Amino acid sequence: MHPSLESLASGFPELIKYLLVVTAIYIVGLFVYVKLTPHKEIALVREGNMAAAISFSALIIGLALPLAACLVYKVGLIDVLVWGSVSVLLQLFLFRIADIILTGIPQRIKDGEVAAATVLAAFKLAGSIILAFAIAG
Repeated sequence: MHPSLESLASGFPELIKYLLVVTAIYIVGLFVYVKLTPHKEIALVREGNMAAAISFSALIIGLALPLAACLVYKVGLIDVLVWGSVSVLLQLFLFRIADIILTGIPQRIKDGEVAAATVLAAFKLAGSIILAFAIAG
């Protein structure tokens, strides 16, 4: 068998295992955020609210960045599970702090204020990038 195929055969099960763990952590993080948010971003996005779409898009990307860092610097599956979970908890905490600092942001997003949502998105992404690099060491 060609070395590339041997590598695929031995590495593919590991890939799936890590992908499943990180995807589960990611989905739980999304679910918890949606439940914690005072405004219903998904419903607002379905209604065409651009501000909600910007904010939710930053969440989608923001949760993924630290999880990707966990995968790059993994030692083992437990390491990814622990650091991935910690990163999502820290992200949710950072997102709530941004909501508090930017007072009235939930109502402003409901009202479709793109400027407010863009600033919130920048806070979310900046926190995600900093957290990802902190995880990377």
